[in-house]
Amino acid sequence: MKSILLLLSGLLCASFSMAQSSANTDFESAYQGHSNLTPGILEAVAWTNTRMSKLENVAPSCSGMPTAYGILGLFDDGKDYFLENGKTIAKISGISVIDQKSSVANELEAYAIAYNHLMQQEIANGGNKFDGKSIRNVLLKLSEIPDSGIVNLLARDIQVYDVLRFLNDEEQAIHFDFPQYTISLESVFGTGNYTVLSSKKIQLTETEILSDQGEKYVPIITGSVNKSIEYGPAIWNPAATCNFSSRNGTAISAITIHTIQGSYVGAISWAQNCSAGVSYHYVIKSSDGQVTQMVNEADKGWHVGSENPYTIGYEHEGYVDNPVWYTEAMYNSSADLSRDIVNSGYGIPPLRTFYGDATVGTNTLGGCTKIKGHQHYPNQTHTDPGINWDWEKYYRLINNTPSYTALTAPTGNFYDTGGAAGNYQDDERELWLFQPSAAQSITLTFSAFNVEANYDYLFIYDGATIDAPLIGVYTGTNSPGTVTSSGSSLVVEFRSDCSTLSSGWAVAYTSQLSDQTPPVSTIAPSSAWQTNDFTVNISDTDTESAIEQGYYLVAERNITDNGWNSNGTYGFVHEDFEDVNTTWTNQVGLHSFVNGEFVYADVNEQNSNAYASVTQDATLKYLFEWTQTITSSGTNQRAGMHFFCDAPTLPNRGNSYFVFLRESTDIVQIYRVTNDVFTLQTNDPLPISSNIAYNCKTTYDPSTGEIKVYVDNVLVSEWIDPQPLQSGNSISVRTGGCAVEFDNVQVYKSRGNQVLIPAGSGELMSIESENAIETGMVKSMALDAGENWSATASETYLLDFSAPGLDFLYDGSSSDIDTFATSTVLGNWSINDIHSSVANFDVSIGTAPNSADVVAWNSNGLLSSISSVLASPIQSQVYYINVRATNGAGLEIEFVSDGQRYVNTVGTAEVDALFAEIVVYPNPTSTFLKIDGIPAGTSFYLIDAKGAVVSEYNTTILGASAVINVTDLARGSYQLMIQVGSAFVVKTVVLN
Repeated sequence: MKSILLLLSGLLCASFSMAQSSANTDFESAYQGHSNLTPGILEAVAWTNTRMSKLENVAPSCSGMPTAYGILGLFDDGKDYFLENGKTIAKISGISVIDQKSSVANELEAYAIAYNHLMQQEIANGGNKFDGKSIRNVLLKLSEIPDSGIVNLLARDIQVYDVLRFLNDEEQAIHFDFPQYTISLESVFGTGNYTVLSSKKIQLTETEILSDQGEKYVPIITGSVNKSIEYGPAIWNPAATCNFSSRNGTAISAITIHTIQGSYVGAISWAQNCSAGVSYHYVIKSSDGQVTQMVNEADKGWHVGSENPYTIGYEHEGYVDNPVWYTEAMYNSSADLSRDIVNSGYGIPPLRTFYGDATVGTNTLGGCTKIKGHQHYPNQTHTDPGINWDWEKYYRLINNTPSYTALTAPTGNFYDTGGAAGNYQDDERELWLFQPSAAQSITLTFSAFNVEANYDYLFIYDGATIDAPLIGVYTGTNSPGTVTSSGSSLVVEFRSDCSTLSSGWAVAYTSQLSDQTPPVSTIAPSSAWQTNDFTVNISDTDTESAIEQGYYLVAERNITDNGWNSNGTYGFVHEDFEDVNTTWTNQVGLHSFVNGEFVYADVNEQNSNAYASVTQDATLKYLFEWTQTITSSGTNQRAGMHFFCDAPTLPNRGNSYFVFLRESTDIVQIYRVTNDVFTLQTNDPLPISSNIAYNCKTTYDPSTGEIKVYVDNVLVSEWIDPQPLQSGNSISVRTGGCAVEFDNVQVYKSRGNQVLIPAGSGELMSIESENAIETGMVKSMALDAGENWSATASETYLLDFSAPGLDFLYDGSSSDIDTFATSTVLGNWSINDIHSSVANFDVSIGTAPNSADVVAWNSNGLLSSISSVLASPIQSQVYYINVRATNGAGLEIEFVSDGQRYVNTVGTAEVDALFAEIVVYPNPTSTFLKIDGIPAGTSFYLIDAKGAVVSEYNTTILGASAVINVTDLARGSYQLMIQVGSAFVVKTVVLN
């Protein structure tokens, strides 16, 4: 009805740890003293025949096949069919079967002696111990499989093929410490036979054995295999109908799963023995899932006693008490075969595959279950496939294309297939996928539940498929009650058998919708100018879930720069690479600034390092943000960033964390570095391509150790460090095997709704604005409970920490004067501010510096001169002009003129002539000031820059020529007012 399938679905499944624990022996000692022993051959035979498990007290096979012994799987009782190779080995080695069974060491030594002896004969005939054909010849002489008939010859070659394949296996060679071989299996068996032995599908007909490509198996007759082929495929009829018979019209309606309690090749051979009185339709190999058909499906195999007429039987290689034999390749191959059979028109429903718990004894199941174990049929004593067979796995492999009914509404009612009032049906396997859009979790509340107890089952899975974690299995009236998923999906599966219906269930379901709307972060607009520390108000809002955390960043820029930077000592980084700067140190490799990006071009460097200093401590949470683009193509390309580094000059930055995006494997990773040794902590899938810019955000909370990685604002990896790092002094970009462009590297800190910004010289914001161009900036982002990021908010600031500066303040309308004769007081000045500009001048006039006793303070606007008419000027009175300058930032400062004396114009010529005789020298001076030509009645007033009289003299004290000691006076400019009567003159004196 169809070709026999022999399916190979994987490589040899090797469980090394189990092999070691099972063997518990030293193979190495068995090689000593046997120079002709092929290295690794003992391990290869032990693995092929027993998976390194010592066989003793093995339960008999349900087929009656002889039972092997020891770690090598030898036979001393072939039941008049198998060759008793244990006895052959005993005869060659002198170590009896009893002694072989007493210890693994004895058994290995006996086999080693026999193999060594036979290989010596091969060598004498021109062979060698490393040659595949010589190894095959020796193994065939030590095989238990009879050497008659094409099927047995095939079985013998399959056995040798598996041993040689083991020797060629690199992993096995490394694990068992033998040299890896490169034996050409095509040369050993011939190209055609190799094709058959390695084929995924082998077809046996009445006359020949063919591969899936139609290649014919032609036995190679060597060594002891020197008999002619007595019949065609003995698998079919070695003695007519000796091992199988007709079904006599009984319809096929079930499949029986067996375990051989022996080897694949042994089962193939045993079916040729008419004395066995057993047969099976298929045999399945453990290592690669290869299948051999032994009986036509239309015929009755003899494998399950009274239940033979309606069943098809499979024998699976291995032993029920050792799960290592039940490989993925075997499960997949067996399930593929079962699917083929259930699709062949026999009427075997795949849903009637047993899926309950495996058991150790007999466990008779009803007739509804059509695909089940030997132990599940009535009138049986054998217990295969036993406790280690995974029935749920097998059920799913046979029923491997389940269809899900999608429920996407956020709320609703959910019933079995019978609806609110009816019953569900027989032979159902229904799956419902609850996956409402934007659901954060789904809750099912069962108000009714009634299914056939212990025959019909409801399964609930916490995820989008049946491979998700199982929440529970429910039967009878054991209601699930209320069930809530941990994520956005939930699957309900129902399976019913072939009889007895019930009312099913009624469920109301609801969803907690996830937040897919980003929050909004807003910075309150600033006042025009900041002159010292100031507070920034930030508000974060979210319409769906709570704000998880807010972050802020403070930056500044020089007037001549295009980009912004931050003061790393305050824990911030803002690097847009718009200007070539020195804040980054090239430790390994040369990073350069190109078109506003930080570029690394050496694809051969496996660990480049450029770092920037930034203080990080345990007082706050941090957000590290950067953009990276891998611009090269190659293998093992990766790039990312370290943070919380404490030794950035070391290869792995001392103690730190780092995030890597691996383009070659589409993986995002989190690493922890301890004492410069890194350990991988996460390995999460993430599609990554070259020449695409990825925005990376990583948050770190030193108080909890929680690290979360977001790429393009999607959470892609997270890990909690149980011993979190508490401080760091730098961040570092890292590349490996690729060219990368980095941009917009930023470090934010956590915040509340208000942040205090230290501003001033040497502070966080320290650069004063010029010409009203902003030099300060605050940026803000917020993360909500739904893992959504806000857009970046920013606000810029004008900074001015300096009052206006004085160029000059003159009495008079132009250059400075000392006297005036009219009633009008004149003054002019030049006062400027390069930061916020001068906003206003206030002016007053007084009879003393800083006094306003003549003209009160009044705004002069931006006019830089004054003209004020005095109502009653006083002869010889000195009048001072006071100017208060206020800049755009509100900073103000007062300046005062050196004064001008009102002098009546009468007799001015005589007065000028009198003053012309007075000489003041030296000027400048540092010690003494000399004055000559002093007329009688003269007074002297030495006035400082603030207008205060610091010394006063007259001719009564000094005489006509005087020396004034100025050593103790402060250095600077002074005004020396010389007064004769009501007239005076002012001279500037400089003390240096």
